[in-house]
Amino acid sequence: MSKNLPTFVEAVEKAGFPSRLSVIDNASADKSRRVVESWGGRVGWIPMKENRVLCAYNEVAPTLEEDLLVFMNNDIAVDPGFLDPLIRPFLADKDVFFVTPKCLSHDRITYEGNKTRGGVRYGVYWASCRYPGYREGIDTPSLTLQGGFGAFDKKKFLELGGYDPLYLPGRLEDADICFRAYKRGWKCLYQPESVVFHEGGVSFHRAFGRKGTLVINWRNTFLFMWKNLSDWTILAGFLFWIPARASYSLVSGKPELAIGLFQALPLIPEALRRRAKLKAGGFLRSVPDKTIFGSV
Repeated sequence: MSKNLPTFVEAVEKAGFPSRLSVIDNASADKSRRVVESWGGRVGWIPMKENRVLCAYNEVAPTLEEDLLVFMNNDIAVDPGFLDPLIRPFLADKDVFFVTPKCLSHDRITYEGNKTRGGVRYGVYWASCRYPGYREGIDTPSLTLQGGFGAFDKKKFLELGGYDPLYLPGRLEDADICFRAYKRGWKCLYQPESVVFHEGGVSFHRAFGRKGTLVINWRNTFLFMWKNLSDWTILAGFLFWIPARASYSLVSGKPELAIGLFQALPLIPEALRRRAKLKAGGFLRSVPDKTIFGSV
């Protein structure tokens, strides 16, 4: 954080909109607070009692007076002019829920993502910023299917209930909140004029290892499907394909999918409770799943 924080301070001071900067601390045991205090009153400090990862934003958002909130990870550095391009789309369109920047690696050259597409392949949901032809859209503003950091309309964020703790410790919670936003007719935008620098997945791989991260990703993929998808052809395809895919996962020496499926099974009741709430609110079938996948 000590390396990246100065880039945020500079960006806030150069922004064309009134802005303030705070660090949300997820119960860290390092010297983060000392780093923040070294900036005096230019950086605020918001301590959390426990590490809820992105779900910490759910608790913090209602306490903030601003209408637009920009959430960023501590392993991100930003371009000095990254803020204004994130804010302008909200002023032009009241249906914008979320705007995410173009993300480069810390070498400041390699494209990492945030223009994301998704769909269903062999019965299972997928999303990627490396979809066929992705390079052609890197520098073009567009819709995106997910993004773990960017600018949010606070009122809409709170209306959605923020990030769903069903997915803790993380993965797919960003797809979930964007998908629910699309179901309400809102928009999630990719804005390449805003640029940040990030090494994706480093914290997760450090905590869980690459295979452990894959297991969590698969587990949460299934939870996402059971909670959010309503198209009967997609759900029928899942039932058709998943026995073969889980079996192949086990015999191929790549068991992460099968392990993720088994870990997801005990959470089916939680996923279905959330699904029932979406249905009761009229948001499960409000916009067809394939319409969302096809429009992004």
